[in-house]
Amino acid sequence: MKYFFIELKRHLASKFTIIIFLSMTIFLLLHIPFHIWKAQKYIENTRIKIYTIADSAESYKEMAQTKKDRTFYHEEFEDYYFLYQVYNSKQYEQNVSIKTNTEYDILKRELLRAEQGKDLLSPKTVKEIKQEMKWYEALEAKKYIPYATPYDNQTFNFLYLIMNDTISVIILLLLALSIIPMIVCSDFEVHTYKYVYTSKASRATIMLTKFGISVILPLAMLLLSVGITSLVTGAVFGLGISDYPYLLSNGMLITADSYLFESIKLFAAVLFFFASILFALSYICKKQVDAITYFSLFIAITYVFLTYRITLSFFRYIPIFYLNVENILTNALGISIHEAIIYCISFGMIVVLMVVLYYRKKDLLVE
Repeated sequence: MKYFFIELKRHLASKFTIIIFLSMTIFLLLHIPFHIWKAQKYIENTRIKIYTIADSAESYKEMAQTKKDRTFYHEEFEDYYFLYQVYNSKQYEQNVSIKTNTEYDILKRELLRAEQGKDLLSPKTVKEIKQEMKWYEALEAKKYIPYATPYDNQTFNFLYLIMNDTISVIILLLLALSIIPMIVCSDFEVHTYKYVYTSKASRATIMLTKFGISVILPLAMLLLSVGITSLVTGAVFGLGISDYPYLLSNGMLITADSYLFESIKLFAAVLFFFASILFALSYICKKQVDAITYFSLFIAITYVFLTYRITLSFFRYIPIFYLNVENILTNALGISIHEAIIYCISFGMIVVLMVVLYYRKKDLLVE
């Protein structure tokens, strides 16, 4: 235990550790202006789309002159034209509640027409319409006004957006895990490994201690950087709604706090697995640059598999694919969140034990 605290103190005092932590925090804070830009683009794109629908048959003035023949489409186009005005107004955020009610009325009329076997104006399918109506009804049941755009920076929504962005999560994990090669390889690079691995503690104890720090330190930096960013978003934009309902791809509704709680558990388990892989590579390479290079290549290859849906049947056995939390929450990979956590921890422990057993008696000379 004494050796653990000595090692932990040594790495906490390292400039490299501080640089990594600051990089993670800055990376998260940069998402705030990025989300603001995304929100502006969302409003603009939605405004254009809605106006296109409203203007596709005839102008609003011509519709207003045909009050005697009020067909379904007259009412529909008038509502879309109203939405266009809402999205185009400077008081957009004050009109969110009215916008929501209008959108819900449109969906109800669309569903009624679908049930009557008539054509739909909306590009959505009946299933999508029903799912979206369920989301509106959940908001109405709790008397919540939805966020002005999906990219609002209130703390709970901000964290949801981060955790739902696979690329951002991977970059954040890579930054956090980049400290592991320093923990393992620095002894080899400055030629102090003979002194370290011939101390009173057994070699297995030393290696397991280094692995423990390789998990605890990145996880602590992640939680601290996320905590600082949450304080900033909370102070500037507010906390948001903890049980705000989010609609997942399979129509399932999940609250913001549930999504956050499940995501943290899963990310911690995935981090444990990734730490074990990078820990093993660090002992094999014995050089920080080589270990990070090979690990980045591993991440890149698996991300390509994720993006292009290659070997889908094997996804459930590769923990990198658990970073897309929605795949687990909706059981899209045929695996529950608890099974995913067990896989991550089991695979990670197997990798670490193999490395410890292999190098327990083996000469550690740099090749």
